[in-house]
Amino acid sequence: MANSLQSNYNKKLLKQFAASFMSELTIAKSVNRQVLVNDFTPDTGGVVAMKRPTQYAPQRTNDGDLSAASTNPIKVGQVIGEVGQYCTVLVEASQTEKALQLDQLDELLRPAAIDMAIAVESELAARMVKAAALTSGTKGTLINKWSDVANAGALMKQAGLPEGDKYAVISNFEEVNLADKQNALGVNPDVTDAWHTATVRERFAGFDRVLTSSNLAQYTVGTATAATLSATPASTYVAYKDSYQMTLALSGVTPATGTFKAGQQIQIAASKLVNFRNRNIVRSTAGDVPITLTVLEDATASGGVIAALKVSGAAIFESGVDAAFNTVTRQIQSGDALVFLGTASSTQTPALAYHKGFFGLGSVQLPKLDALDSMVMNHEGFSIRVHKFSDGKANKSFYRYDILPTFACFNPFWGVQVSGT
Repeated sequence: MANSLQSNYNKKLLKQFAASFMSELTIAKSVNRQVLVNDFTPDTGGVVAMKRPTQYAPQRTNDGDLSAASTNPIKVGQVIGEVGQYCTVLVEASQTEKALQLDQLDELLRPAAIDMAIAVESELAARMVKAAALTSGTKGTLINKWSDVANAGALMKQAGLPEGDKYAVISNFEEVNLADKQNALGVNPDVTDAWHTATVRERFAGFDRVLTSSNLAQYTVGTATAATLSATPASTYVAYKDSYQMTLALSGVTPATGTFKAGQQIQIAASKLVNFRNRNIVRSTAGDVPITLTVLEDATASGGVIAALKVSGAAIFESGVDAAFNTVTRQIQSGDALVFLGTASSTQTPALAYHKGFFGLGSVQLPKLDALDSMVMNHEGFSIRVHKFSDGKANKSFYRYDILPTFACFNPFWGVQVSGT
C-alpha cells in the first residue's frame, strides 16, 4: 500500500513539474523536439545520427532525351546530435510531501521547473547562435524598427528557405524599441504560459511569430582584425554532408596572437551566397550577399597562424548534377581574405531568426534507477525523470528531477544572427 501511495506521489509530482517546465519555454517550443529512445549506447559515443534531406539538380533538354545526360546521384548526409549534460534539480522530500499534503505543489515546484527550463533553453540559444550561418544587420546595433526584423525575413526568403515555421526571437529591450512602432497591437487573451506572453507579433515578414526572450546568448568578438586562408578547403557536398562545418587554415592573422571567439561571424567577400534551391546569387538592397561562416570554437593565433579554425556553415561549390547542394558562387581559396563582423573585443547579443528545421532539441529517455522509487514521463518532446531516495546517514529523504538534453543543427543556413541597422 505504501508503494502505491508513493507511486501516486511521484506521478503527481511529475505531472506538476512537467506542466510548469513546459510553461516557461519559448525558444524551445519553436524548434524540432523529440524524445530519443534507445538511440544512445556506450558504442555511440554520446552522439546519434539522423538523415539529412536530399536535393537534386533538374536538367533541361529540348526533346526530353536524357541518354547522354548525367544521372542525379543520391547523396544522403547525416545530422549529428550531441548529448548535453544532465540538468538536475534536487528537492528535500519533507518539503515536497508537506506541499503535497497542503496541495501547494505549484508553489513548491514552479521555481525549480523555471530554473531547469531556463538552464536548458539558455544552452539551446547559445548553441543556436554558434550554429547560425547567416547574418542580418550591423553587429552591435540593437533592433530598433520593424524593417530590421523584415530584413532577416527577406534574407531567409531570398536564400530559398521553406515557407512557414519561421520564428524571430528578440531581446526585451528590442521589444521596447519596437513598442512605439507597433500597429494594431491587441490584447492577447491567452497568456497562460511564456510562449504566448513572449509573442510580440504574429504573421509578419514571413515569420509565424516574433518572440521575446531573456535567454538569448552573448559572445565576445575576438581580437583578430585580419587574416587570409592559407589553404584551399574542400568544396564538395560529400566533404560536409555529415556536419555542415568547415575547418579553415589561416595565415596573416593580425595581431600575430589574435583570437577568434565562438559565436563571432566572418565573411569571404569573393564567394557569394546562392539560393539553396535555384542557385541564383542572393542579392540584398546593398548588393550581392557574401558567404558567412560562424566560429564554433575559440582559437588563438601563434605567429599569425591558426592551423584549424572550426566554423559552422559550408562553402559548397560543384558543377552539373553535383551542384544540387551548392551554397556559393565559387570555391573559397587560399589567399581569400576574411571580413570580420563586429568590432574586435566587443560583446554581442544578437537576436535570432530561423526556420523550425534549423535546430533540434531532444532528450534521452532516462532509465528508472534500481532500488529507488523512480518514474519517467515523456511529455511534448521531453523525457523527465523523478525519483525519491534517502540518505540514511543524514536522516533525510530527497526528490530528484532529471533531464538529459540533446542538441542537433540540421542546417546552419536556416539560422540567422540578427542585428539592427
